[in-house]
Amino acid sequence: MTTQTTQQLIEQLIEQGRTQGIAQATISLYEARFGSMPPALRSAVEAMRDLPTLQRWILLAGTRKREEVDDALSAGSAGRSS
Repeated sequence: MTTQTTQQLIEQLIEQGRTQGIAQATISLYEARFGSMPPALRSAVEAMRDLPTLQRWILLAGTRKREEVDDALSAGSAGRSS
């Protein structure tokens, strides 16, 4: 493996860790505020790989009403980025 390939792999793994961390934080925040997250929404959050989308979702989970959060996550799961 070349140094460039190794660096790219490291960067990819860091990005993957960031998205997984924000997804888990979104689920935790949602559940702290509203109780158990519906399985379909949990699956949508766990499957999302688009960092800006996850960042929007965590802000919604922390600042909006449950219905607004549910609607945003449901709409976002239809255009899921893997």
